Amino acid sequence: MKIGFFLFLVLLVAGCVRIEKPVRVVCIGDSLTACGGPDGHYTDWLAKWMPDCEVINKGVGGDTLGGGRNRYEQDVLALNPDVVVIELGANDFWQVKRPLDELAADLEYMVSAAKAAGMQVVIASCFGDVEQGDPSVEFKEDAHARYARGIAGFEQELCERYGCLYVPNMQVDIKPVKEFPECWNDTNHPNRAGNEFVARRIFHELRKAVAACR
Repeated sequence: MKIGFFLFLVLLVAGCVRIEKPVRVVCIGDSLTACGGPDGHYTDWLAKWMPDCEVINKGVGGDTLGGGRNRYEQDVLALNPDVVVIELGANDFWQVKRPLDELAADLEYMVSAAKAAGMQVVIASCFGDVEQGDPSVEFKEDAHARYARGIAGFEQELCERYGCLYVPNMQVDIKPVKEFPECWNDTNHPNRAGNEFVARRIFHELRKAVAACR
């Protein structure tokens, strides 16, 4: 046993054995990242399915793209992750206050800063493919529908331009809410069961980002 450990140390010093550190994933978002309760966030599911990763939850209820930008240096860049998952925009959608080009600039700031630091980027969205029949009732209202399409549009454009991975309609498997009451704490926030479905959608793209870090 001691000989084996000594040999391991010799090989380690010689560079013949590599110990890979866990891939660090920071998920910055609003209440959809923060919700779910103990062991019930979508990040908890991701951590369970990806034990070789360190998954850090930076969800703040009520946050917006502007708020995410303001705390991005502290909550993301300072942690030096390998991958960042950006889930923001839902509160901007509900408020319909700021011009879309300002929201796009906030997201581009976060994406470009991550890319400049060598990070992989995953954008997890409540939007995308809206015109193809998103089942969410809120998209039936014209003003919000146009806003949702605008957010989805600049998300997709930034993903293409910066080489990010995109998760459209991350809640689509548990909507409309009235048909999946077992998956929701309220009409806006999934519970632990609902977040498992959300995590599955994010996981599909996140594993590609993690693989690119190896």
